[in-house]
Amino acid sequence: MKITTPLLALALAAITIPLSSYAESDKHDRCHQRAHASHGFDKHFHERLGSIGVPSHLAALSLSETQQDKVFELMHSQVPKARQAEKQRQQLHVDLNKLSNSGSYDEAKAKQISEKLATIEKEHVLNRAATNHQIYQILTPEQRKRLDEVKTNHEEGFSKSRFEKDQHHTKKLERT
Repeated sequence: MKITTPLLALALAAITIPLSSYAESDKHDRCHQRAHASHGFDKHFHERLGSIGVPSHLAALSLSETQQDKVFELMHSQVPKARQAEKQRQQLHVDLNKLSNSGSYDEAKAKQISEKLATIEKEHVLNRAATNHQIYQILTPEQRKRLDEVKTNHEEGFSKSRFEKDQHHTKKLERT
């Protein structure tokens, strides 16, 4: 009895201590939520928005409060439409996957599904271009110039190959 009680207490502690630290940590919940949110429209939506509710590349332009409100309205008015399109896109991918993994593959049906997917993508691209244009119209000439500079710098960063970037980094290290 004297040995059994301490062993039981030790076993109980060994079980409950890890569980209590797990229960106190909300890290698991956030990871779980991110995993579910990573499938579909909301994947990076909130990360792309700055603290003022506009895309981070626009937040750097010192938008007035009125401009922020207009951009916020434009961006968030698109969410229901984009969400619906994402649901359709996901369902079409499921349908195409089922069709390709079934015993009876129908080329015409696969083509029909792929055309629907292409239509959804085309509408998304056109909608995004129209929204970007509307946002551009909200900006002052100085802000437009600054935005063009930001975009140019961003594009130049992506245009270099990894090899060129590594060489540039190596040259910087050699100078120091």
